[in-house]
Amino acid sequence: MHRNIRRRLRNVVGAAAVVAAMTLVTFAGTSTTFAQGKSATADADIKAAVIKQLSGLDYGAPRPTVSVSGGVIVLSGTVSSLWLKEETINRALKVPGRTELQSELTIAKAESDAKLAAEVVKRITGYDRFTVYDDFQGSVRNGVVHISGAVTEDKKLADVVERVAKVRGVQAIDNKVTVLPANKNDDELRVAIANAIYRNVEFEQYSMANPPIHVIVNNGYVTLTGIVRSEVEKIKAHQSAASVFGSIRIDDRIKLAREVK
Repeated sequence: MHRNIRRRLRNVVGAAAVVAAMTLVTFAGTSTTFAQGKSATADADIKAAVIKQLSGLDYGAPRPTVSVSGGVIVLSGTVSSLWLKEETINRALKVPGRTELQSELTIAKAESDAKLAAEVVKRITGYDRFTVYDDFQGSVRNGVVHISGAVTEDKKLADVVERVAKVRGVQAIDNKVTVLPANKNDDELRVAIANAIYRNVEFEQYSMANPPIHVIVNNGYVTLTGIVRSEVEKIKAHQSAASVFGSIRIDDRIKLAREVK
């Protein structure tokens, strides 16, 4: 009798264990499904937030593709400018909850480097704060814009770089422009030299909206850049700059129009 009781107890315990195991498996499966569903919901929310962030940008058509998996945002497609590519990435980075951002964005290429360079020059010279005291030199190779020179303010450089980045077809910007240090003596010297140069009759027919000669002063060192029509104008500019007291050295980089292709 005791044996029968013990046998029945073992059967009951075994059956309970099987039920418990089945229950654990069921709960585990439910937990995994719940976690997957929660992750998918979070990804959908992140995607919606990214799309909302990008809604104010004018891409034309088509717009970039946004996909999200496991919190990883992937941006793909083709945009028209470097600025638009960087702005798209920056706006997507503002979305909370992401674990990573991957950019597969590409920039549509310009028709040619020559046409791209012409548009870049137009954007720079059209900047209303670009003066006789600033200088930009540059070239374009395979869609990459290389710029050098000097400006008197940080904001000028930031503005010009943005203007160039918005040109359709610019793939990247190699920026080697120097921001000149704030210096009262330099300010006075550059104004005095510019006045000395442009009071010459040889320069009366030039438009000061796009002056032919730029005067760059960095701690007393003067650099003259630009393009003039004749050797006489080049000599006059150098003589006028040299007549002003206060410069340590004058580097004359003025070119003749016939020398520039």
